Amino acid sequence: MGKKILLFFLVGLCAWNLTKIPYYVVFDASDTTDAYAVHGLEGSINLAHWVDGYRGTKLKSPAVNFLLVHNVVGITVLMMMALSLLRPPLRRRWGPWFFPFSILLGAHTLPAAWMMDGAFRKYLFTATCVMVIGAATFGLLTLRRYEREPKAEKHLLVAYSLITLGAYGAGFAEFYQIGSNAVARLRTGIWPEFGALPHPLSGLTAYDALPEILGWAVFALWVAVVWIALPLWWRRREPGARPRAGVPTGS
Repeated sequence: MGKKILLFFLVGLCAWNLTKIPYYVVFDASDTTDAYAVHGLEGSINLAHWVDGYRGTKLKSPAVNFLLVHNVVGITVLMMMALSLLRPPLRRRWGPWFFPFSILLGAHTLPAAWMMDGAFRKYLFTATCVMVIGAATFGLLTLRRYEREPKAEKHLLVAYSLITLGAYGAGFAEFYQIGSNAVARLRTGIWPEFGALPHPLSGLTAYDALPEILGWAVFALWVAVVWIALPLWWRRREPGARPRAGVPTGS
């Protein structure tokens, strides 16, 4: 039962974040007269387009160089964890990919975490990024000594679990904010406002210093290679996979 609940939350968060991607693309292409874009990028951008009057907290980091990349990498990590719960042997098989993906996720999120408003959130999210990178490094070391480490499989589960907890951290914070906004709406009859202008640091982050084409390239390559090509390659290598027509199987 516990595994089913965890799977529900993992897959649910992935689906939730997947729905944001089209809105990030539209936001990036919007001009300053767009009814939503004029307020600046906000949290839960999908909900703002689904629920009339809903507003989210202001975000500093850009839609492409941070959020698009963060979403596709984060969704990948969480879905790999979900599938490994169904088939535990995948933890070792996918580890050489899962752990570098996790290091990328933690390193890419680190500048945004350090820019969080408030000391508590700043240090909490920064420590979470460090934890993800550290757990992924531990996982890679475990893979290297897997054959001579009696508790290697348990250590892989620990590494996967810590990374998943860290990757889900932004989801916890987002759903807490949505819940707080909903409570305020019930009490006052209106959704909370977070200002009519973008965050003062919008456009001034470390991600904005990089050319936007870089974010688009990472996003496009990730979808093409990691979401399409790699699964097809893994499936062909699956034990017991059906051979291609005309290819001899040997004697």
